[in-house]
Amino acid sequence: MSSETDTVPVNPRQLPADSFTDSDIARITMVRAAESRAARYGKFAQMVSEDLAQSGDYVRQAVRAERSVEGTFVTAAVIAERVRGTGWEVIGEAARMSAEEAEQKWGSAESQWRRASRADDLYRKKPGAYAAATDRYLVTDKPYQPSAGRPLSASLDAAAHLTGRDVAAADRAFAGTPSCAHCSR
Repeated sequence: MSSETDTVPVNPRQLPADSFTDSDIARITMVRAAESRAARYGKFAQMVSEDLAQSGDYVRQAVRAERSVEGTFVTAAVIAERVRGTGWEVIGEAARMSAEEAEQKWGSAESQWRRASRADDLYRKKPGAYAAATDRYLVTDKPYQPSAGRPLSASLDAAAHLTGRDVAAADRAFAGTPSCAHCSR
């Protein structure tokens, strides 16, 4: 074998700074920014899946993760808060604005979400599939591979049990196992 085709593993920590091109450094910077953002979003997803949030936390944490009140991620957090019954006053405080400003900014998005049907919204059409995908994201560093863990689905199972919804159907939809003895009958 010629030395031209041999590859030798190199530890980038051991390379001098001047071994990296401007293109290398720009790509490293971009990927680190993506990693940082992904970590913020991952912490947010963990909070939501464990259902540990207090009123306003979804918006507060989404604004912190986004570092802005703009974008679909914050809008989704506002809608989730409104569906949970959070008032515009709390949402406004979490987004550092008045209740009126918050309602003006996101009120139409909430109304549109509430009017959506199963035909209009993929998440309403196949909630079990998306819950299972979320579980994979939450329990593995390889979110596109199957996982045995079900943190979001288990939380949904518990909510279904407490509210009298059909837990057996939820379990079948999530392809999981019941979370309590009562639900397994």
